[in-house]
Amino acid sequence: MLPACRYHPEVSEGVRHCGRCDLTYCSNCLVDISGLPHCHGCKNEELLDIRSGVDRTALSLSGIGKRFVALIIDWIVTGIPNWLLTSMWQIAVPMMSGSSFNPSFFWIYIPTFGIPILYESLMLSNKNGQTLGKMAMNIRVVRPDGSPISTGQAWGRTLLRIVFGCLIIFDYVPAFFTSEKTTLHDMAVATRVIDTD
Repeated sequence: MLPACRYHPEVSEGVRHCGRCDLTYCSNCLVDISGLPHCHGCKNEELLDIRSGVDRTALSLSGIGKRFVALIIDWIVTGIPNWLLTSMWQIAVPMMSGSSFNPSFFWIYIPTFGIPILYESLMLSNKNGQTLGKMAMNIRVVRPDGSPISTGQAWGRTLLRIVFGCLIIFDYVPAFFTSEKTTLHDMAVATRVIDTD
């Protein structure tokens, strides 16, 4: 069955994919910009990118699946030292205090959040936008024009991702619908995730 135009379902002849959102449209619904067809909704975004000097065609945007696998790898990398530290703390505090409860137990939450923040921020800023998980999946965090991110962007992105961590589903939902597969934390600090292979 031939694909039909999104706005004119009765039309299937001469239907093409929009170069930005990849949905199908007939020739009446598309406009060619820089040699690629663009639908009504995407043409304004494309023109804004061109005017602002963003060359979106140069970026090979990474899929959400690779990003999730990289995130899981990074969770394992930071989770092991966190688990060891928490376990040691849970054994040591009651032994030192002679009680099963000690207010200092709550200090364990500082490294629990601190280790992932330090790990990701330092890796992104010093390893060309990559953590170990991103290296394993051959992806990298960059600016919208493809240039390396700043130290401020690395720290800001990490902190916002941790803050949005309680809403992880909502943080990543936009990546399924935005043309550049951006999450909320990507939008907030103007970063993109690209394939390096």
